Amino acid sequence: MKPFLTGARVWPAGWTRLHVYLLPDLQHDQGLARLVHGCRAAMAPFGFLNPVPDPWLHVTVQPVMGIPAAEIGPGERDKLTARLTEALSEVPAFTLTAGSALASVTVVLADLDGDLPGEPLHTVYTRTRAAISDVLGSEAVAYQAMPGHLTLAYATGSGDSGRVQAALRQVRPGHAALTVREVHLLDVAQDTRAAGYRWTPVARIPLATPPRRT
Repeated sequence: MKPFLTGARVWPAGWTRLHVYLLPDLQHDQGLARLVHGCRAAMAPFGFLNPVPDPWLHVTVQPVMGIPAAEIGPGERDKLTARLTEALSEVPAFTLTAGSALASVTVVLADLDGDLPGEPLHTVYTRTRAAISDVLGSEAVAYQAMPGHLTLAYATGSGDSGRVQAALRQVRPGHAALTVREVHLLDVAQDTRAAGYRWTPVARIPLATPPRRT
């Protein structure tokens, strides 16, 4: 593995960026909490990994590219919130499966399902991208965040991903439910010292109540 925050991944000094995230609720999804905490324990021997603390766990749906958040004023933020609300208002809340945990080149992540065309995460992704593009232009969605994943740790140094993966394979449960009832528009800052991300809320966009099963 090699450090995550290098080169083009490092934002200009002072920048923050608007992002649309899914934020897991570990109190509701206790199986997911066990998976996350089990992976964190498995990663503890590896000093080149910086686990993501519970409050900052996230699934990236779409970042707003090319425009620092400071240049997106209240009017445009309100317009973007309204457009996202309209785009997602008919998407029912859904549940994804998180896992297995995977050690990639620069991060450890929990893979997510639901990101194929016609599946719920893909629907949220495509509608979110369309809403952002409508308000801020097509350049704002130049980055593609799929396949879906929940980031568990960022690499801050070099290390053997094979050893990390072997440790992660011992974690049980290896899969868990992640409930999605809303999406979040956030003003996100890079924490280069911790090799991670922090944010302040801009708007919460609820999904539709799923129909009752009969």
